[in-house]
Amino acid sequence: MHQVYGCSVDFTILGPRKAIALLAHDQGYDVWMGNVRGNMFSRDHVSLDPNKSAFWKYSYHEIGFFDVPAMVDYILHLTGRKRLHYIGHSQGSVVFLVMTSMHPQYNQKIASAHLSAPPAFLSRSTAPVTSMSGEILSALLLMDSLGVHSIGDRFNSEPLMYVKRAIDASVIREEWIMETAYYLAGEDREGFNMSVIPDLTAAFPAGGSLRQFTHYVQCHRSGRFAQYDYGREGNLKRYGHSTPPAYPLELVTVPVAMYYGSNDQFVAVEDVDLLAKKLPNVVLKYLHPNPKWNHIDFLYGKEAPEVYRKLLGLIHSYERR
Repeated sequence: MHQVYGCSVDFTILGPRKAIALLAHDQGYDVWMGNVRGNMFSRDHVSLDPNKSAFWKYSYHEIGFFDVPAMVDYILHLTGRKRLHYIGHSQGSVVFLVMTSMHPQYNQKIASAHLSAPPAFLSRSTAPVTSMSGEILSALLLMDSLGVHSIGDRFNSEPLMYVKRAIDASVIREEWIMETAYYLAGEDREGFNMSVIPDLTAAFPAGGSLRQFTHYVQCHRSGRFAQYDYGREGNLKRYGHSTPPAYPLELVTVPVAMYYGSNDQFVAVEDVDLLAKKLPNVVLKYLHPNPKWNHIDFLYGKEAPEVYRKLLGLIHSYERR
């Protein structure tokens, strides 16, 4: 499961013998890649129209509560297996925690979970945008109230279309794109695989709801890994409390491995440590030895295949049990 506003392409973008999905396939695993609702591969709905606001009224909570369990059940039904191994990067990690804490029965359907840069707790985030989190949250809520509900929507975003054309025409240079990425995710000039830029800009952003981002900002400001905050009145109506409830992480009993970096501006080492203390069955905490390892190196870094081999080795050890 991919990052926020990402898609399944993230796990193939490094190419043969390097990308995690392809390496796992080469080792004989049946590989399934999810796409969360609202991205460019996942916009159909039985009753809601993606061109109307009701479609976009979800955060990562609904993805973890409804969508990921449905994916897990579908895979297990089709393959006849009883359990699967789960790999999630960034938001892909968070939606796993939502699923297994809110639906504890799904712990029995997961053999092992591998969470990269898990943004559950964000209070120590050093990303530049966090210094303006109050203003950003107000702006996001205002946009939502004015009917702006999606981010990176390639189907209905003229600005995004023009940006893509500018990239294709080299009006916007690759170096400028990477400066923006380093500013947000942490600088790793030597470690980033620049050859992936054309595929990356073709697939990211893949689209998603405004409330996904809003939910992260709320968690940063509150210091809690909690459900979406609808405001005092909305919370009382929905939860019966003035504040949203925290996710019961003590119910996540799956063997969990975590992979993270000390140069990740979104997910601080201390916040990963806090998450690890809340989870009852952490089997691996892998802090990458490269001090430049940032939030996106797990997907696009030159050293990522080495991490994947470690990850797949751990999966193999669970398969042998």
